[in-house]
Amino acid sequence: MDSKPILNLKKLRTERRITQEELGKALGITTRTLIRWEAGQGEPGISDLRALASYYQVSVDQLIGDLLGSGETGVLPKVADLSGDQLNYWVARAQGLSPEMTDHGPVVYEPGYGQRPVPAYCNDYVHGGPFIRLHRIHLLPLAAGEKFDGRVVAVDSWVARCAASPFASLGATDLEAAMRAYLLAEFGVHVLA
Repeated sequence: MDSKPILNLKKLRTERRITQEELGKALGITTRTLIRWEAGQGEPGISDLRALASYYQVSVDQLIGDLLGSGETGVLPKVADLSGDQLNYWVARAQGLSPEMTDHGPVVYEPGYGQRPVPAYCNDYVHGGPFIRLHRIHLLPLAAGEKFDGRVVAVDSWVARCAASPFASLGATDLEAAMRAYLLAEFGVHVLA
């Protein structure tokens, strides 16, 4: 039985200018094995897929699926760049909803009700507040001039971290920081495009 080549495996490697030898050494995989995987003459196991996805900072779905368009591999959306409607969209998606982005913002379809706006998690305590409690998100104000992640913060901001996650996030408001922290705990640094 023929294997289907994992197109994104070679795409990610070549666009980031990594040789098969370098990738193999980093992951403990032989160059011959990588050549076979890229040619569709074999498939990596789940532990290898996880290692590859972690190395490239993408999800396993992005690695094996058709989720990376041409030229997108280096610019996957980062949680730190999300705000407003985009942030609300991804919080809804992380909860298992299937939101769609419209001209008026993200919406979800509910049988019997039709389209409803996605709750404003990063703008409204009615929706964002329960997340802070449920995910035990710790918040800390950060004054302008202080450092976060090695950079000086230009304006007063907030830092947030879910109790179960090693990642902290920065936001203009406490809710924005909290929702980013929630997404970091759910998805990691990058979200699906």
